[in-house]
Amino acid sequence: MARAPWGCYPWLVLLCACAWGRPKSLDLREDVRNCSISPPYLPVTVVNTTAQLTALRQQMHTQNVSAYIVPDTDAHMSEYIGDYDKRRAWITGFTGSAGIAVVTMGKAALWTDSRYWTQAERQMDCNWELHKEVGTTPVVTWLLTEIPVGGRVGFDPFLFSISMFFPQSLRLSTPTREIQPQ
Repeated sequence: MARAPWGCYPWLVLLCACAWGRPKSLDLREDVRNCSISPPYLPVTVVNTTAQLTALRQQMHTQNVSAYIVPDTDAHMSEYIGDYDKRRAWITGFTGSAGIAVVTMGKAALWTDSRYWTQAERQMDCNWELHKEVGTTPVVTWLLTEIPVGGRVGFDPFLFSISMFFPQSLRLSTPTREIQPQ
């Protein structure tokens, strides 16, 4: 009975298969941004949002607003929104269909669910923090830590439903912070 040429070296076959089939570490991926190095690595799909954030922060300063919330909705709470109403995509560069952005005078953050984490890392520049949590509670908790005492939170009241906004506004509206439709 003839032996296969590799039959007497099963450990070598196993070693080669493991070495070649080993997935890359997530830290070494080249298709997502890496803001922890200097200069940061940004894939070609990233949208530079420095100008948008600067313009928004100038308006926030003028209106005396400490934070501004940008949801992924339109005034009709439609599932599919028109290009004209894609405010969150314009300010963040992230084009996924789910997420909420918040801009303060010093930070910018986006919350989205696990379906869009990689897409957000491919589209957002290093101006943005990606929070991998879902719901309005993490956003409100973050706002409470980032907003100074006496700060105001701005938002477009036509882009929020009462059920989404009202319970959370009670947590934000304390004697030291104020919710302000803009």
